[in-house]
Amino acid sequence: MARTRALAHGRAARGCHGLSQEIERFRDEEDGNAIILTLFMFLFMLVMAGLGIDMMRYEMERTHLQATLDSAVLAGAGAPIGSEVDDVKAIIEDYFAKNDMSSYLHDIDTDGTGTDDIETSLNATRAYAEASMNIDTYLMKLSGVDTLEAFGAAEAEVRTPKLEVSLVLDVSGSMEGTKMTNLKSAARNFVTTIIDGSEPGNTVISLVPFSWNVAPGADIYNALTVNDTHDYSSCLRFSSSDYTTAGIDPSVAYDQQIYTSLYGGFDDLNAEWRSCFPEVRAQILPYSMSKSDLHSRINSLDADGNTSAHIGMKWGAALLDPKFSSVFTTLQSSDVGVVDASLANIPSSYTEGDTLKIIVLMADGQNTDSYYFDENSPYRGANSDLYRLTFQEQEFLYAYSVYNVSRRYYDSYYEQYCEYYSSWFKCEYSEEGQEYSLYYLRDGNDYLDIDENDWLNYYEFGDLQEREDFVRAERLDWEEAWGLMSPDWYGSKTGNWGPWNDYRYSEREGGGTKDTMMQNICNATKTQGVVVYTIGYGISSGGNAERQLQACASSGNHYYPTNGSNISAAFSSIASNVQNLRLTQ
Repeated sequence: MARTRALAHGRAARGCHGLSQEIERFRDEEDGNAIILTLFMFLFMLVMAGLGIDMMRYEMERTHLQATLDSAVLAGAGAPIGSEVDDVKAIIEDYFAKNDMSSYLHDIDTDGTGTDDIETSLNATRAYAEASMNIDTYLMKLSGVDTLEAFGAAEAEVRTPKLEVSLVLDVSGSMEGTKMTNLKSAARNFVTTIIDGSEPGNTVISLVPFSWNVAPGADIYNALTVNDTHDYSSCLRFSSSDYTTAGIDPSVAYDQQIYTSLYGGFDDLNAEWRSCFPEVRAQILPYSMSKSDLHSRINSLDADGNTSAHIGMKWGAALLDPKFSSVFTTLQSSDVGVVDASLANIPSSYTEGDTLKIIVLMADGQNTDSYYFDENSPYRGANSDLYRLTFQEQEFLYAYSVYNVSRRYYDSYYEQYCEYYSSWFKCEYSEEGQEYSLYYLRDGNDYLDIDENDWLNYYEFGDLQEREDFVRAERLDWEEAWGLMSPDWYGSKTGNWGPWNDYRYSEREGGGTKDTMMQNICNATKTQGVVVYTIGYGISSGGNAERQLQACASSGNHYYPTNGSNISAAFSSIASNVQNLRLTQ
């Protein structure tokens, strides 16, 4: 029994030892697996690290390539406006050459066989380029990837908006003297800054002088539809509703402004009181890109008349309005030729993003009164009291007696016989002389010989038309008559002050009425996206004139109060702002 237990115990002991060996052997086998796993993980991490290193190198090279592309095409697109395609291409290629990357740049297509990579226009340059490079791998070769290709493309376009400017300047009588001198200097500097800061053909400036009215000049006037009544001037008469829109429509018929003066003698109207100034110095200079032409016109400006800033703004806005495109075409035609033939698409559409439209309005005071004849006045239309008799200068040939016509007296001494002995002595004259006119003002049955300042009765006036040198008699329309005489002169000669009272009081436009129309046209213009700068020259701070100019400007920062010579600083600041605004569009 005891031996049996001992044997069993021995067997049990041997069994435990064998189990221990199995466990030990199993443990040894697990250590081998871990080594294999560890080796596998190491190789995997090595491959991943190699992949990361190669990808990091790839991304660095690709980024460098793309950055070079971006900089090169931006530099090319930033070439001066008007550069040739080859100039832009050379800039891009030079940029790659300086970075020792010329071999990576693809050929730039500029031969017109497809979509060109480079395009230039009057106010824009577009550049496109592609580049690629092969990068040798380090550890990715273990995965069978020997090279990586980096590709990049870039496009840049730089646009400098075209610039259309209306320079609207007050030349009323209060601008006389030092004010006008300072204005001319400031305006010339403004023109120089704007033109010199632009590529040729990229900027146009229209000069609009105003006082009582604005004279567009014959060329613009003839391109519009106008109810003509005389030939003295080109000013138009606008209704209050015309100021609610920015443009002047060439297809709409406008009334011609009557040309006269509240005061003045016959054929010698008082310049200060004239309703329109027809001289070239007072006319609009449209769409000019010539510094010399603009400077010359500015130098010729003169001060006369009352202030009508609303009409100045109306014309300044009209020159920027697309409705004036047909007027521009006429001005550019070979028959007229006052606008450079190289210009195009002016005035541009308000929605044209490549154009910046600017008005600079300068005034030195508030709007003042203007005078008009009533629309239904008896002193308008046909049959005025002014007559024009035309005669023809004749050269004396000879005299003869009606009793002996074959006997001729060639000596000029005998010409007097034809006057004193007209019943039997006659004279013959040459009919090739120049015509000349004499004017006669009717008052009842009497006629004032204006040249002689002498009154003739009805019969004496009739005898004038029986003279040998008489050609024709005309009774002028009132609109023609007022271009030769003022209502004041007419009243002083006839004692009839009806025309004076009609002109002076019936349809007078006061300053308040003009202010309303001015704000209407300013708002209509700003609504179209036009930027309006205003300058108050030597006006009272906080007064009505300043309030009107502030309200007209695009913002409070677009209004400039000035005094004396610092008007140049105002114009210079505006010119600088215009240039900066142009670059940020």
